[in-house]
Amino acid sequence: MGKLTNRVALVTGAGTGLGRAIAIAFAKEGATVVLNGRREEKLREVEREIGEGKAIVIPADLTDETAVNALRDKLLNSTDGKLDILVNNAGGVSAMNSISELTIEQWKQMMDLNLTSQFLATKAFLPALRKSGNGKVLSVTSGMANFYMNGFGAYSASKAGVEALMKTVAAEEKDNGIQVNLFDPINVISEGNPSGEKDPAEIVATLIELAAASSMEKSGEVVKP
Repeated sequence: MGKLTNRVALVTGAGTGLGRAIAIAFAKEGATVVLNGRREEKLREVEREIGEGKAIVIPADLTDETAVNALRDKLLNSTDGKLDILVNNAGGVSAMNSISELTIEQWKQMMDLNLTSQFLATKAFLPALRKSGNGKVLSVTSGMANFYMNGFGAYSASKAGVEALMKTVAAEEKDNGIQVNLFDPINVISEGNPSGEKDPAEIVATLIELAAASSMEKSGEVVKP
């Protein structure tokens, strides 16, 4: 029996990179994994790798509240109303301009991609996670939240916002039995960072342990591999 047997997990940004590795690892530990992303063909590739009947594919744009609510309804209809683990992994870098050159459209796009997406997904699924009795929220952050580099102002701000948001959710939902932590994958290989130092599959063990934890001792923390 795996560490996540009989658990249902939603992994956003599951088509590539870290999200793909998380989804595959959680499935190997016995979870039913709901794969979310914007590119259905990528999600289907992951579904085939996991194996028939072990994954559910629900594409959606997490920057759109209507789409997120539709994702929630489809997921709960597919899992008999059950969700135990939410992995907020979707995000990325959509612009690398200095603040003086950054347009308001680029700023809003970065906030939507990294921060609004996590807010909408978390808000939509909190009722199901409360019902779980042992709900987990695992949100991917970045060292750039506290490290500053030319051209990354909007990205750093969005990830700093993620950390503030999720630490607040950890405090608000503790009495509802929901454990919330952030995961900083450090310099992991991804579509946007092909020269990263670590293969995503090498670092997901930490997330398995957080998802499987029976204790609320660690909550509101930034965890690294």
